[in-house]
Amino acid sequence: MRHRVAAIALFVCTATLLAGGLAMHRADIISDRNVLDARLVTLARTVLAFAEHEIEEEGFIEGLSDVVKQTESSLDARYHYRIWSVEGRLLHQSHKGRQADPVQPIAQRGFGETVVDGEEVRTYTHVAAKTGMVIQIAERQSDREAAAGITTGYFLSFLAIPLLLIFVSTWWFVNQALRSVEGYASQLRERHALDLSELKVANPPIELKPMVDSINGVFARFRSVLSSEREFTAIAAHEMRTPLAGLRAHAQLATAVAASPQELSSSLRGLMSGIDEASYLLDQLLDLARVDSLAVVGHVAVDVNLQKVFQDVMSELGPVAAHSQVTVATRLEVSRLPAVELGLHMLMHNLLDNAIRFTPAGGRIEIGSLPVREGVLLTFDDSGPGIPASQHAAAFQRFNRLGRVDPHGVGLGLSIVKAVALAHHAEVRLQKSPLGGLRVEITFPVPCDTAAETDERPAKSQGLTFVVQPGATWK
Repeated sequence: MRHRVAAIALFVCTATLLAGGLAMHRADIISDRNVLDARLVTLARTVLAFAEHEIEEEGFIEGLSDVVKQTESSLDARYHYRIWSVEGRLLHQSHKGRQADPVQPIAQRGFGETVVDGEEVRTYTHVAAKTGMVIQIAERQSDREAAAGITTGYFLSFLAIPLLLIFVSTWWFVNQALRSVEGYASQLRERHALDLSELKVANPPIELKPMVDSINGVFARFRSVLSSEREFTAIAAHEMRTPLAGLRAHAQLATAVAASPQELSSSLRGLMSGIDEASYLLDQLLDLARVDSLAVVGHVAVDVNLQKVFQDVMSELGPVAAHSQVTVATRLEVSRLPAVELGLHMLMHNLLDNAIRFTPAGGRIEIGSLPVREGVLLTFDDSGPGIPASQHAAAFQRFNRLGRVDPHGVGLGLSIVKAVALAHHAEVRLQKSPLGGLRVEITFPVPCDTAAETDERPAKSQGLTFVVQPGATWK
């Protein structure tokens, strides 16, 4: 990682420096060209000013072929010039210059480029205001480029220094910045699998603080979940001891103490009751494990038929309801709900199971659904003893029976309901029921693009009542 970050930083810095350097070099070349062009202009005007006097003294000799020439020492050899009359006759030229045609048309003014004696030259043509004489001065392109090459050499030499400084400083800063990362990685490599303590490094970079806080937050959630699981395992093991001890006691009575068929039958009935209690506890524990997996595994919500779920639940609880002689009524204004069918089944099963077990004989249980602003509201009412308002929060704690003695209960029913609601992002509330017992309200949020289906049948057909008589069977 260090080499990758250093390479990226070095590449960015080097590319930026080179881009800026190339731009500066290009600007310098243009500046040198303008300076050399300005020198051509100055030389042309200076040479013409001096040459005009000499040519006037010669009197513009007609047909003169051997004109006055500039000496080699008086003008740099890189420059060549020729002076022409208005009529186009050569009047003056530089040292060792051969008489030839103009390097550019005499009528052309200003700068130009051409080839003279196989060499590329930069030319400038100027006209004397007084006499009308024309001077053409030329400079070899190779001499001009040589001057620019010297500048380029100096530029590249000085560019290597900041490149070296960038490389060294980038490597140093990357090492300093990643020192904390190496510290965190070392802690993670060396720690035990169950060590969920926070990462600690002195003076971490501010850029890494959000990442470190997120990792520590994950560790904190793992600690909380692991603590809950350990507590749950300890309580479950404790709860299992009671039915197992009862099973062992009844088995011992049946094998060693029972002296008559009646005593043997009583011991066996107690053994069967203990088995049922242990089986119920295991079923509740399995349901709780399934509910905890709903949010983790990510089950997809589907359009669930509430009436069908209710009938499936009652097919399981029918024998219990028949024995309790309760009336179960439904009023489902919303017949379908986006939810995980398994979770909704467990929620309704546990609420109806609690209501049937705590509602006295001849009592009533009502289940309803109606649309609300927040989504869909499910209600479960019973005419049982209810739960005091002061114990509503404690009722959702696992294995908390609220001080009640119930041989068939383990204190997990409302915990499972709460877990199902959380998996659906729903809200659970306990209230006083109009029937006199407990009212459980679960508000399911419905996505904006998924409208809950409302049953538009007449009101009389919305209510469905089941009266269970002793000995009846549920179908």
